[in-house]
Amino acid sequence: MTLIDNLKQYAETSHLSKESQELFGEFISKGFPTIKDEEWKYTSLKKIISESYTLHYSANKNTFKDFEKYFLGFKNKIVFLDGKLVSSSNIKGVTISDYTSFKNLSNHSSLDFLNASLSKNGFTISVDENIQIEEPIEILFLNTTENIFSQYRNCISIGKNSNVKFIEQNKNVSDLNSLSNNFTQINCAENSNVEFNKIQNDTARSKLIDTLNVYQKSDSVCTVNTVIFGGLFIRNNLNFEQNGQNAESNMNGITLLTKNQFVDNHTFVDHKNANCRSNELYKGIYLDKSKGVFNGKIMVRKDSQKIDAFQANNSLLLNNDASINSKPQLEIYADDVKCSHGCTIGQLDSESLFYLRSRGVSLEEAKGLLTFAFASEAIQNISIAELRSLVQKTMSNKLNVDIEL
Repeated sequence: MTLIDNLKQYAETSHLSKESQELFGEFISKGFPTIKDEEWKYTSLKKIISESYTLHYSANKNTFKDFEKYFLGFKNKIVFLDGKLVSSSNIKGVTISDYTSFKNLSNHSSLDFLNASLSKNGFTISVDENIQIEEPIEILFLNTTENIFSQYRNCISIGKNSNVKFIEQNKNVSDLNSLSNNFTQINCAENSNVEFNKIQNDTARSKLIDTLNVYQKSDSVCTVNTVIFGGLFIRNNLNFEQNGQNAESNMNGITLLTKNQFVDNHTFVDHKNANCRSNELYKGIYLDKSKGVFNGKIMVRKDSQKIDAFQANNSLLLNNDASINSKPQLEIYADDVKCSHGCTIGQLDSESLFYLRSRGVSLEEAKGLLTFAFASEAIQNISIAELRSLVQKTMSNKLNVDIEL
């Protein structure tokens, strides 16, 4: 039995509403994306979806405290265990509830239809106007079920003039086989400021498809930092839609993969109003037989003048068997704009290696130091000091280099 068979069987026995049935029908008619689809040209789901999965979580007898080692140590937490919301903090000006149905505002891919039709787990967060939350809100999705196909569906709404930061993690508690298809929508009201950090460092058999759609009103700022250190297969879809003037969208990505790990980062910024900005910097480091894909698209609509858009994708291939496919794109229909994009793919600079070796630094440590320095620009864009330090330490450990932080 394949995943599509699992899903059909689940849909037949789940007493779906008429709307969910229609959404699931849209998914069935489209099917899973294939390499014939331009947006999935370098990313095949064939092997992943040929497996059979369970869509029901197993009973869990563990307590909340059994999983404290996975927490990052912040006071504000939202914790899911096998699909269930088991803990959420009381935060002044913030309302946190369990799964609530909502409609996608755009980007209706087949995986979006699948998520919208069958999801029953996730969170809804509403932040009042004029709220400044100093400490980040940590969001943790924990899984203890072998061979699970899971879907979380989340919605975050930020009120006018409010400021909030999030850190999200998906974690298998042991080396479990899993596949997740998650969807998150963030609505940024006027003059709001949001930072959303995705830490993707899961186990060797975890597979994740994650879609994050951001909708911004005038004078809002939204920053998404994506840090990728582990997991067998990761596909990130990050979409920004600017629906007001003077909006700012920032994207930073850090990827460090080993063995046969795979990551595909797809980004899209839709400049629909004048006097807006976007900044995008993705750094990738690929070792062993790891593989990366980057596709970044910037759209500037007609009459969206005075747009300032920057995009860069820089990758290091540290093994002959590692590879990256990079495709930066600009689509511009306005004439008074300042837009740039570009990518670099290379290896460590031999002269810099020689310089460090000549001063007594071992070859392995010299490579680690230069690789760490390569990624540091994107790391510094993480504003949460504790998280920035954690990312630096994780990188230094994976690169086997001792760096005093």
